[in-house]
Amino acid sequence: MDVTIQQEVYEKIMKLPEDGIRLILVMADEIARQHGISAEAKNETEQKASIACKKKAFQNMLEMREQSTYPKNFDYRKLMESAIDEKYNLAN
Repeated sequence: MDVTIQQEVYEKIMKLPEDGIRLILVMADEIARQHGISAEAKNETEQKASIACKKKAFQNMLEMREQSTYPKNFDYRKLMESAIDEKYNLAN
C-alpha cells in the first residue's frame, strides 16, 4: 500500500508535542499566504501591493544582474565542465 505525502505528514504531526504543531501551523499559513491561498480573502489593495512588491523585487534583481562582473555571454556550465576536465585530466 502506497502512503501519500499527506498521510505521512499526518502521522508525523500526530507524534509531535503541541508547540511543534503550532509552529507547523504558522509555517503552513505562511506558505499558503505566499501562494495566494488564504482563509481570508485578500482585498484588491493588498493584491496590488503584493504585485507591486514583487515587481520591485524583480526590478532590483535585474539591476543587480547588470552590476555583475561576469560578461553577458558567461556560460557557467562550460566553465564548470572545463574545470572538471582539467582537474581530473579528462580528454574530450
